[in-house]
Amino acid sequence: MKNILLVEPDYASRFPPLGLLKIGTYHKERGDNVQFVRGKIKDDTYWDRVYVTSLFSFQHRKTIDTILHYKKMVGNDLDRMFVGGIYASLYPGVIFRETGLFPHVGLLDKPGILGDDDVIVDSLIPDYSLLESVGYTYGLSDCYFGYATRGCPNRCRFCAVHLIEPDFVHYSGLYSYVDAIRQEYGEKQHLVLMDNNVLASNEFDRIIGDIVRLGFHRGARRNGRKRFVDFNQGVDASLIDREKAKALASICVEPLRLAYDSVKERRVFDRAVRYLGAEGLRDLSAYVLYNWEDGPADLYSRLRHCVELNSELDLYMYTFPMRFAPLDRVDRRHVGPLWTAREIRGLQCILNVTKGLVSHRMDFFLRAFGESPEEFLEIIWMPDRYIVYRNTYEESAQSWRSTFRKLSESQLREFRDIVGRNDKSAMHRAYPKLRSRRVRRLVEAHLEESGCDGDE
Repeated sequence: MKNILLVEPDYASRFPPLGLLKIGTYHKERGDNVQFVRGKIKDDTYWDRVYVTSLFSFQHRKTIDTILHYKKMVGNDLDRMFVGGIYASLYPGVIFRETGLFPHVGLLDKPGILGDDDVIVDSLIPDYSLLESVGYTYGLSDCYFGYATRGCPNRCRFCAVHLIEPDFVHYSGLYSYVDAIRQEYGEKQHLVLMDNNVLASNEFDRIIGDIVRLGFHRGARRNGRKRFVDFNQGVDASLIDREKAKALASICVEPLRLAYDSVKERRVFDRAVRYLGAEGLRDLSAYVLYNWEDGPADLYSRLRHCVELNSELDLYMYTFPMRFAPLDRVDRRHVGPLWTAREIRGLQCILNVTKGLVSHRMDFFLRAFGESPEEFLEIIWMPDRYIVYRNTYEESAQSWRSTFRKLSESQLREFRDIVGRNDKSAMHRAYPKLRSRRVRRLVEAHLEESGCDGDE
């Protein structure tokens, strides 16, 4: 019997690490002793193999430190270390350069990867019992976690899916997978599917049939409580037609998550929402990409479009602005070509107040984001405290915005050049040289504060 240690770095995570849990199943089926931990532990156990997973690039430092900790714990015996996951698959060279370990790239979707056998680890069910050993609560619980498909036929430049899962698998045996979990670990309340483009599958009707057979039909309840199906990564609005909308309405999906990546998709997004609404699907949400090839006015247009659809069709569709960051960035400081750091910071302050989402109600939207793209720009260029504590600083904010509107083109360029990088040190250096009283007044308001909570 071998001692196997499964490690998830202790970054925040909504979902349990399915890959590690499937590795746990693989080793337990071989009679091995398996332990799952989060973060760095110290003990004297001789671990025959240590598996470390990874997730996002902006968790780079914590991931590297975790790998190095366990590399030292096994006495630098690289044969006893196995590193994988999303970040490791995207940047194996970075992992190798900083740790001396070359990670596994991609899925465990071929036989013989972990041992001399014909087992495909990715086809195994996760070992849910391992979650009981860590004192951590994931964002979702009492759920079946899995996939009905794998990969995505699209090759969107802002997305990494095609790099990690290059082959689109139209059906991965959803019914048998979930049924096996049920037999081993008991019935779960909800079903969370992490497919990247389930609507592209030519087995979509079969997948919907599986979901219904598993007890997740429309209006399904268990123990007196509503059940839900969550296509957590969202579905492709461009692939929704009347038939697919009807099929989706036959299951207890809540909410149905859509992607709205560009203002160019306005027509197809509008059509998809109308098809869904006609089938009685009112609980929707939309992932709205920004900081990519869009600008603030583009984002405002898409957010307002969603709110207008809510009003017209009597929906409850919340939107989630999703900030683009290049796959190779180890922080969240990327600024797109049509944005400035100040504009992103201002938007982050709005989202801090709204808990990251945009309400379906028009009155809330207009209060938070303004009544026009121009007003939205005024708001996100304001000092942080004027945005976050709108009621407290109402009079000061109105005065600031009045001054902002009076700027000439040259004054606006000067203000943007000074404040656009959101660098207080640079503002302090530039301030004594300012001649325009209006620009000085606007910059002074930025220099008087410490900022709002955010991710930068």
